[in-house]
Amino acid sequence: MNILTTGMGWIDHKPGGLNRYFADYSQAMTEAGHELRALVTADGDRPTAPAYVEAVPGSGDGTGTWDRMRAFRRAIGRGGQSWIPDVYNPHFALYASLVNRGRLPRDIPIVTHFHGPWAEESMVEDKGASTARLLRYRMKKSVESLAYRRSDRFIVLSRHFAEILKRDYGIPEERIVRIPGAVDALRFRPAESVRQVRAELGIGEGQRVLFCVRRLVRRMGIDRLIQAMAAVSAEHPEALLVIAGDGSMRSELESLASRLGLAGKVVFTGRLSNELLVKWFQAADCSVVPTVTLEGFGLVTVESLACGTPVLGTPNGGTREILEAFEPSLLFDDESAEAMARTIKRWLAGDARLPSRENCRKHVLERYTWSEVAGRVTEVFEATLEARRRRSAR
Repeated sequence: MNILTTGMGWIDHKPGGLNRYFADYSQAMTEAGHELRALVTADGDRPTAPAYVEAVPGSGDGTGTWDRMRAFRRAIGRGGQSWIPDVYNPHFALYASLVNRGRLPRDIPIVTHFHGPWAEESMVEDKGASTARLLRYRMKKSVESLAYRRSDRFIVLSRHFAEILKRDYGIPEERIVRIPGAVDALRFRPAESVRQVRAELGIGEGQRVLFCVRRLVRRMGIDRLIQAMAAVSAEHPEALLVIAGDGSMRSELESLASRLGLAGKVVFTGRLSNELLVKWFQAADCSVVPTVTLEGFGLVTVESLACGTPVLGTPNGGTREILEAFEPSLLFDDESAEAMARTIKRWLAGDARLPSRENCRKHVLERYTWSEVAGRVTEVFEATLEARRRRSAR
């Protein structure tokens, strides 16, 4: 099957959950025997990108929103007659909104991966409702609605995002298919020697490491986790919170940790290479996912579990769905700093046991593999293509 797919940016230049999913998903679909033409923005060098990944001319850094939208529209129109897609599979509404039926043959279905409410995420992260922000929100919501009106089917990674599609965008339930995300289990795997990896990372003997990798933006709840660490550290000085990632809140979060007297107890690493990310997952005693809202799947949750490291998380969205099916006690009571502190202190005091590394890994291999995802997505594509062709033949 020929699949035309559009994402955001290439993962090695622009880290993030959507870009990681898009890169691994595209590879899995190719390994399943499909021919892909995958379009992403032309930001920076992409020496690691496979041959099927194309940088869209005129969509790089500094390009305005509408110019990027038009650039993707032109790129899709340049497909020519030598390679005709069987399905169009966008992963980001902005770059799909100007792709109307005039750009695609009538019998080609559009199956959209819905990775979250773009407009709502922006509003939450902006933390405010000024006139300018409200106008941006309305523009983004209009762009999303325009793209989704043309879609035949939708794929979501969690029940939470299926509900948002139905409630906020009016998409009928019968057009939504839930296929959870997956993890590259060859890259994210347990260390042969945890002790050796911890030594390489400079982790001291007796330290209990909590690892959190997130974009440092409002909805990720990092500020609440840092506040929780103030209470944890008072009783458990051996606890160390390592925060990986970057974002608009970094300086604010660093200041918060300093004010709470957590120097040496909360460490910010910035963005990590793929190799270091895996090592921190392997070395940690547990990972923490403190997201306050709009957690669509929780890719970092399955990445950590694949490395054998248990995860404590807030009972929101995809994180809840993953952990409830594994070990419900890993969920905080709510997303407050107090709830996080209670659960972390119970674990550190030995009053609550975390799952074994073997069971963490087993849970992922049984449920979150790319071969399973590729097979289920292919079934959706084939069924939607057949339905579109029947309608086109009338």
